[in-house]
Amino acid sequence: MLKTWFSIIFLTLLSSVLAFSQSKTLSFASASKGGKAYEAEGTLIDSKGTLVTIALVGADPTKATVKNAKGEVMNLKLVIHDPVSRITILELPQSERDGVGVVNMIGDSTILEPGDAVITNLIRRNEVSRVVSHVKRHNGKVLPLTFVRINHPVGLQKAGTPVLNTKDELVAFVFQQDSSDKTMFALPVEVLTNVKHFVTEGVGVFKPCWIGVSMDHLNDAPVIIGVRPSAPAKKAGLQKNDVVLSIGGKKVADYPSVVNAFYYLQAGQPTEFKILRGTKLMNLSVTPEVNPLYK
Repeated sequence: MLKTWFSIIFLTLLSSVLAFSQSKTLSFASASKGGKAYEAEGTLIDSKGTLVTIALVGADPTKATVKNAKGEVMNLKLVIHDPVSRITILELPQSERDGVGVVNMIGDSTILEPGDAVITNLIRRNEVSRVVSHVKRHNGKVLPLTFVRINHPVGLQKAGTPVLNTKDELVAFVFQQDSSDKTMFALPVEVLTNVKHFVTEGVGVFKPCWIGVSMDHLNDAPVIIGVRPSAPAKKAGLQKNDVVLSIGGKKVADYPSVVNAFYYLQAGQPTEFKILRGTKLMNLSVTPEVNPLYK
């Protein structure tokens, strides 16, 4: 009798979990005529239908669709797309939100360490993935922002699949596989926070920022080798040969770390740069501007 009671409870809980998917499968049309469509997973992050996904290179973020219960194709409204990280925010219609769980607890990807457990499938939680590293370079090239490399036990998840830590906090989104079909890159959740700022401000278009400095990517230390005239860095007092120690209170130890920090700069928001000039430590406030290429 007791065994039967436990079985009923278990089945009830299981059906409750299965009733809510952690993400919504969607499709992007190709950005090129006659190209193939791209499938991705979208994560609901609030009750308003805010759906977060990844539109990989080749996908058209303005042409996203989902299929309803009748198999009919429904267009999704584009809220904002970041051409740098490829993160895309869409609006999921009210009629399609039933059965899709909301992931609204945001974690911190920067504190993930090699070997830490992460989850990419809430239904099969026993299939734990593991953090490998924070990736700043790939194939010898500096990435525009730092990714998280993850080993997964059963092959690649679709782009946009949410990655949770052991507290069920959202820490990343699956981006794409590495050289192995069981190793993947994930986009840090901090990217979402950065892009959402533009929506909150009513801009609706992601525009990368700059401060107007050149740096030596071959130097182990983050050394400024040039400052453009009239650029925000020049106005703030940054000079050639300054060594950048921290940006916005976060330490930077090398060129890739600076590139990553630059990605999160926001136009018009003063940011403190701690620098080393000769033997003198200095704190300078730099107000970034929209990159001229995106104006």
